[in-house]
Amino acid sequence: MFRLLLIVAVIAGPTVSVAANTETNKAERAKVHLVVWRGCEDACEAFIRFFTDQKLPVDVEVTDIARDHTLLPTIRKNLRAQAPDLVVTWGTSVTRGILGTRADYGQNSALGNIPALFMIVADPVGSDIVESFANSGRPLISGVLNRVPEDVQLQILFQFFRPSKLGVINDPSELNSQLNTAKLRAISGSLGFEVVEVFYATNDEGEVDPTKIPGAMAQLKERGAEAVYVGSSSFNLQNQKAFVAEATALGLPVFSAYTQMVRDSGALIAVGASYANVGRLAATQAEKVVLAGKQPGDLPVKSLKRFSVILNMASARALKLYPPLSLLGIAEVVQ
Repeated sequence: MFRLLLIVAVIAGPTVSVAANTETNKAERAKVHLVVWRGCEDACEAFIRFFTDQKLPVDVEVTDIARDHTLLPTIRKNLRAQAPDLVVTWGTSVTRGILGTRADYGQNSALGNIPALFMIVADPVGSDIVESFANSGRPLISGVLNRVPEDVQLQILFQFFRPSKLGVINDPSELNSQLNTAKLRAISGSLGFEVVEVFYATNDEGEVDPTKIPGAMAQLKERGAEAVYVGSSSFNLQNQKAFVAEATALGLPVFSAYTQMVRDSGALIAVGASYANVGRLAATQAEKVVLAGKQPGDLPVKSLKRFSVILNMASARALKLYPPLSLLGIAEVVQ
């Protein structure tokens, strides 16, 4: 059974369709089904607003799997039966679970003939969803990137503080985290740092208890990490307040690709893309498919051209790390 998340209460009921133009004949309206990992956050909301604000003839239905991987096969089966005009997936786990990988389906899709787009996938090539950014290699699949390249992130972050050892803590079940750490290792030599990686201990079901954060953080500190980087981790983002608090208590600045970790939880600095902008970019791609008749595979995997640098001055003062003027000139400062 689908877990449906209410976004706009058009009609009370078990499902939600967000109507953009009530004067359009219902039969002429495009049906888009958006499957999300952890609720309808900024990217999801911006995706929907793109169509409602312009009164485009598109209805968006949202399914939230609430971080439950076991729902994916059933959702995929139901989507195939419903056959919407477009399926949009949020996140690597949802995308792989709904669309399948190239290793399993080649140029085809687990959804059969249903067009699909993905968003909030950090590394669609590394996670085997597409062949390349220029050409997905799968006629019915494309998407948008939400990541600022790791080397760009770190070159900016290191203007503030350059550690000789950069720590990461990963949930072993998160493919994105492992791919991100592999990228860090690949650029560590040229940027002059060593990667120190710690994995959270898991229970018998392969899940991580948030109470494991202090022990993992202490292990990083013991192994000589001088800062902590969160590049791609649903678990660390979900538990960001506890994560940042433990790091700060040990004198470890937190660098992040998630701007909300700086705004909401006191991480020192982030270089990242706005999720709302990612959602709008995905919507422009979706419009080309459902209203202009484009095949997803004819569209490149698009990325944002702009990103944000967010700096938390309260954390900087607590850590006695003061940013250079060159960084203050480009960063948004929060207290």
